[in-house]
Amino acid sequence: MSNEALPPTHASDATPGATLLIADDMPENLLVLGELLAAGGYAVRAANSGAAALRYALQEPHPDLILLDVMMPAMDGYEVLHRLRENAVTRDIPVIFLTALGDAGDVAHGLRMGAADYIAKPIQPEVVLARVRTQLEARRVRDWLKDQNAFLEAEVARRLADNRRLQNEAERVQAVLNHQRELILTSAAEGIFGVDMHGVINFANPAAASMLGYQREELLGRETCEIFYRPAADQISRPDEDCPILASCTAGVAIHAQEAMFRRKDGTAVPLEFSCTPIVENSQLAGVVVTLQDVSERRRYLEQLERKSNFDDLTGLPNRNLLNDRLAHLIDRCSKAGTELAVLTINLDRFKSINDSLGHGAGDQVLREVAARFGESMHNVDTLARLEGDDFVLVAETSETDVATQLAQPLLAMLAQPFRNGEREFFLTGSIGIALFPKDGENGDALLRNAAAAMFRAKAGGGARFHFYTAAMNARSLERLDMENGLRRALDRGELLVHYQPQLSLRTGEIIGAEALVRWQHPERGLVMPGDFIGLAEECGLILPLGEWVLRTACAQNKAWQDAGLPPITVAVNMSARQFAAQDVVKLAAAILAETGLGANYLELELTESVVMADAEAFIHATEQLKGLAITLSIDDFGTGFSSLNYLKRFAIDRLKIDQSFVRDVTHDANSAAIALAIISLAHSLKLAAIAEGVETEAQLSFLRRRDCDEMQGYYFSKPVPAAEFEQFLHARRKLEFSLDAQLPGRSLLLVDDEPPILASLKRLFRREGYTILTAGSGMEGLQLLASGEIGVVISDARMPEMSGGEFLGKVREMYPDTVRMMLSGYTDLKAVTSAVNRGELFCFLTKPWDDAELLETVRDAFRHFELRRQGRQGGTQAELARQ
Repeated sequence: MSNEALPPTHASDATPGATLLIADDMPENLLVLGELLAAGGYAVRAANSGAAALRYALQEPHPDLILLDVMMPAMDGYEVLHRLRENAVTRDIPVIFLTALGDAGDVAHGLRMGAADYIAKPIQPEVVLARVRTQLEARRVRDWLKDQNAFLEAEVARRLADNRRLQNEAERVQAVLNHQRELILTSAAEGIFGVDMHGVINFANPAAASMLGYQREELLGRETCEIFYRPAADQISRPDEDCPILASCTAGVAIHAQEAMFRRKDGTAVPLEFSCTPIVENSQLAGVVVTLQDVSERRRYLEQLERKSNFDDLTGLPNRNLLNDRLAHLIDRCSKAGTELAVLTINLDRFKSINDSLGHGAGDQVLREVAARFGESMHNVDTLARLEGDDFVLVAETSETDVATQLAQPLLAMLAQPFRNGEREFFLTGSIGIALFPKDGENGDALLRNAAAAMFRAKAGGGARFHFYTAAMNARSLERLDMENGLRRALDRGELLVHYQPQLSLRTGEIIGAEALVRWQHPERGLVMPGDFIGLAEECGLILPLGEWVLRTACAQNKAWQDAGLPPITVAVNMSARQFAAQDVVKLAAAILAETGLGANYLELELTESVVMADAEAFIHATEQLKGLAITLSIDDFGTGFSSLNYLKRFAIDRLKIDQSFVRDVTHDANSAAIALAIISLAHSLKLAAIAEGVETEAQLSFLRRRDCDEMQGYYFSKPVPAAEFEQFLHARRKLEFSLDAQLPGRSLLLVDDEPPILASLKRLFRREGYTILTAGSGMEGLQLLASGEIGVVISDARMPEMSGGEFLGKVREMYPDTVRMMLSGYTDLKAVTSAVNRGELFCFLTKPWDDAELLETVRDAFRHFELRRQGRQGGTQAELARQ
């Protein structure tokens, strides 16, 4: 069927250019009606008699509609209509009667003769034009339906012919396939046989018969249970219930690649891999098809592979892989039993000289003999392994007091016995390192590493000896100890600093506060960030004096700024979980405020959600006391923990800080944006201020400012700086400049395409429309611009690297639902695009190359749609405010 849709029924689309024939014996009527219709965009022919009307109706092009006066001399309208309907050329032309006759019978008579409609004289222009358009549209639809019927009839005939041809071809192909299938079955290397619902073999190919030692004919009619091997003295077949093929027949369940022992005709067992596929005919289970594959060779290969992966080729001892496995099991067993385990690493002293002087063949022979000596003599050993080169490992359950006499000394004695290479006799010694579980390590890696370290110490002592591992601080432990000792001295040495990061109002742009952040000016490492030592301070108990020092320093500095006549601000100090739990924070804060002379309303304490929720009731009590002192309180990193809303409304806090993990992605991640907006909304609902930390870009700033976030801090304005540099900010009254207002001037249009020529063409096209035009070369850049100001319409290409147009517009829909979204692309999946438009994801889809006039009008319509939507939202907001 044609994929052309039914033409639009709008009259304005159907009437212009149509040819109309007017027949009336009154010239003034012809003049008035002709001018009216010509003004409507129609081509008009005029006939002053019935005969003339018939002539004109037959002329090319034939009229699309005839307006016919009923009362005319010589030949009236009824006669003209009669003759028109008799002629095959004119019978389908719609006719509207023009008449002054008002009798219903006259109207009915004309309609029975085939008139399409009546227009009463004197004519009314609006009525004439409306009925002309209606009849022209009706004829257009009738013509279209006629064409569609003809097309459908031809299409049906074609498809019937195609179906007959395809059926014939299918029958021919099926015959070929049947023949090929028979050839495949008989020539396949895999064994294949069929089984009916009673478990009886009804087909077998030569390969299946060969695998089982039968002739094909001998297999037919046998029950499948006969060919399954049962390991018993009489080698009889398994009972029926043990036969998986019969079970597959009964249940209709497929079996895939299972291994089993099959019984050959001579009674011997053969390992085969089999699969069962149920046969279903007319929705009924008819049996199964079984495929067989000989896995004897594969089994041998896997056994060899497993041995190579677990055993040393040269000595036959377990290798590192198997050693690790066995060692893990032994550690688990000893851990449960509470016993000790000894790991000995043995290295041959001066073995390299054997290889160099006697050759690698002699060296290999020495290694095999060492392995044999160890294996024959050491009876109380759980595992003996060779790692690589001349390194051996011995593992045994024994105590520290027995390991030397029972293991290490006998091993050294065995190595002291002479070795022979032909007529040549030579001697070897060994170095042994010993690590004990659990004293020297709780896992295999640690024990092997520490035993090796002990072995190297034995070798460094001259060899031919054993050495126990003695635990020593590793590099990390030494570094940690050094950091801890250094941190303990840092307070006394004045190595700690406080830097201040400005906090600014998003309404005025002015600095209204600062967060105090500690730094460590290490004499060797330089400036150490808090993330590298605060955790250590928490663990070793230094966080209490450290936190108190930061609080005192920040308060004293803020008071000094105020005494210098600088604008008063609030200084925010972080309180750790350890501080809040171990100290009387209220008493500490009051004492420091009294000591420094700083007003309590200029101090803010920041606590993380984890601190707040660790003991919510205690926190409520403490915050009430702190608020009694007029200290400002905020919850830091809000959104990263698990605050209870029930508790949140009870906390005497002033601000919620949006964690920087959400701020970082707020312009391009719908989830982060939603969480940030939810925190702002929650804060305002609770009469709290919302501050965003970690603001680094103008787009982030604009997004948050447009969403009524109250305050910000971040690298976009300034990193944390020393007190002197922050003081300069206050002296200069440095403030945040909002370079782009949240409301862009006029109608704002965003064009997103990764091809600069396309962007340039679109920009030229819309230049005269008076829009504020923004362009972006990628979806990410587009999201940054959307965050910077209100944009009414977005036009995006479909295919762009990194982020497709669909993904980009999906984010726009989630984050900016009022913005009208359009897609313009040379590539399209019509079904997907139609679905997206229907779901409201897209306002419309236009293809490249575009029609300029159509694109301009569509964008105008999109802006009207945007403005109506925005007006509706604003009206709803005003109504909500009125209700409040």
